[in-house]
Parts: sequence; structure tokens; C-alpha cells
Amino acid sequence: MGRLKELTLNFSKVSSAIIICALFLTSKVEAADLSELVNRTAIIDVLTQYSYRWDSKDSAGFAELFTEDGILERKLNGVTVNGSKVEGKEAIYEYAKTSHEGRLAETLSRHHFSGIVFLELTDTRAVTENMALITHQTKGSTRAYIRSSGYYLNTWQKTQHGWRIQKRILKVDSGPN
Repeated sequence: MGRLKELTLNFSKVSSAIIICALFLTSKVEAADLSELVNRTAIIDVLTQYSYRWDSKDSAGFAELFTEDGILERKLNGVTVNGSKVEGKEAIYEYAKTSHEGRLAETLSRHHFSGIVFLELTDTRAVTENMALITHQTKGSTRAYIRSSGYYLNTWQKTQHGWRIQKRILKVDSGPN
């Protein structure tokens, strides 16, 4: 079994165990509470997949995390970085494929995420933020270096295939990125 599939299965098992424990630790769980827990866990799972799919250069799997009209964007000081906005699942796939086979072909990339905060959560839409530290390590190098840092603002949409990213903005701490 591949490392990515193994990590995905382990994360799903741990997430399910947390939900079950939460049910037993509370005297009464409302259906709405359970639904919120399930939605939060599903979103966190997709967020985790974002890192693993990008960093393993799985361009097609990466694009599948987005809605058909999904958007990737990078901002610095509130302004969209020139050329950073990618719109639509097919364009996201092409961007990922071009990046993975081009500028990142000989680079080990790692997206380190922490501190997910839910700003909004309904049964079909969510908005989250999470911290990001992105490192790169080039072929022949003995050390990774910080490529970018900041935080992601994510808009989520629940689809027939589960939660998907509708818009993902990386708000970088400094440029040029």
C-alpha cells in the first residue's frame, strides 16, 4: 500500500475514533452536533489531502479536491499576486501538472498546515483559515528552506462527492512568492 493511501486510511480511522469517543463522553448528543462533527472532520480530511496530493505531485488527485469552478489564488498585502489566480478545476489540474513536471520536478515540497479555525459552517458551506509554512528542498541539497509562509482562507462547498474547496487564497507574509 502506498504511503499516501496508508496515511489517508489512518487519518480516517483516527477521525472516526474521535467522533465515536465524543459520542460516548457526552450524555446527550443532538443530531446537529453530530452533523457538525462529521462535517468538520470531513473538511479537515480534505485539507490534509491537499498537502499530501500536492507534495506527492498527484496533479489529478489534487484537482479533485476542488469544485468545478474552484479557484486558487495568492495575495500579498491584500492584493492578488500577478499571475497567481487559477480558475476552474481543469485549469487547476493543468497548473498542478505544469508545476509538478516543471518548476517542482526536482524539488521536494512540503506544505505544513496548522491551526485550522472554522469561521463559518453550515450543512453545505464552510469558511476556514489555517496557518501555512511551505518548504522546498532541491535535488542535491541537504536542507529544506522556507519557500513561503502565511495563512490560507478557504471557502468550502459540500458536493455530491463530499466537501470540496471552492476558493483557496494563500495570504503570504512577504513576497515575492
